[in-house]
Amino acid sequence: MSVLDSITRDLDWRETEIASMRLLLLSKSVTSSQSAVLLRAAWALLYAHYEGFCKNALNIFFDAAQGSGIKCADLPNPMKVLALNDAFVKLRNLPISVFLGEIESFSTSYLDQIPEFPEVDTRSNLWPSVLIELMKSADLSPAKVEEHQAKLSTLVARRNGIAHGENNIIPEFKYYKSYEDVVYEVIYDLAFQIEEKLQGVPFGAGIE
Repeated sequence: MSVLDSITRDLDWRETEIASMRLLLLSKSVTSSQSAVLLRAAWALLYAHYEGFCKNALNIFFDAAQGSGIKCADLPNPMKVLALNDAFVKLRNLPISVFLGEIESFSTSYLDQIPEFPEVDTRSNLWPSVLIELMKSADLSPAKVEEHQAKLSTLVARRNGIAHGENNIIPEFKYYKSYEDVVYEVIYDLAFQIEEKLQGVPFGAGIE
């Protein structure tokens, strides 16, 4: 399965769930009290798919980059830093005498090797600042996240309130829908950027 197919399949089932919840919210048979409960559930579901898709898409991206056969030395600088972070930490903790020897062989030991990227960590709360950091480490533009930073922060904060049992009321469908629209803008942009990045230099030749 190609990278694009993997991302598309992940997005499809998430869109189906969100659309099903939206139909329930718009049902004329739902009472006002039922609507209040459904809006809280829809908010939590929307957040779950926002975090889940971003994490999964970035993991797919890093797996594809690693599988392309590219060497660490040829990675964009942000991805190079991410791939070599553990090596840098290890080097910093070595005695000086050993450190010097490791530095001399750094190129063959690390830069000429296939990169290994850590699992994407959303810190269980995908605040926009966390997503911006993750996208920068993948050499992707966080401009769309920055554009909607205020709404994404509210999405996370209100989801946390709901998850912790607070009486956090979502006022109306129109209000909820404005956040759904923002989530789609952000995740579509992420998917597009990943596809574009993997088709270009330096990954294109080695990606299915």
